[in-house]
Amino acid sequence: MSLLLIDKSAYVRWHADAEAGVDPDDELCLCAVTRLELLYSARSPADYERLEADLAAFRDLRMDAETFATAATAQRELAATGHHRVAIPDLLIAACAQQHGADVVHVDRHFETLARVLAFGSRRTR
Repeated sequence: MSLLLIDKSAYVRWHADAEAGVDPDDELCLCAVTRLELLYSARSPADYERLEADLAAFRDLRMDAETFATAATAQRELAATGHHRVAIPDLLIAACAQQHGADVVHVDRHFETLARVLAFGSRRTR
């Protein structure tokens, strides 16, 4: 079984076909950053409630002080090569994935950069 941490980019583009290409033993997960990003995009109170209910089906991967420390270290390492300007949410999601041994499902080039300094699987989807 693999933990698959879904980034907003993948949820938005891939969620309608979420089961395609996913091993039945894989577990689809979210973290607090992705959940907040997705709920931010709700267009009405009713849309927010519907989305919140949809997101309740996903396991949450904990984010804590270790997550933020890992993200800061990764950013420092990327800065040494001039590649530190990745979106902060992506940095935190990748750090969370490393912390939990998860792969990140995404449609975002930043995760390829982050995979150079963090230990997580990067699964680009359509």
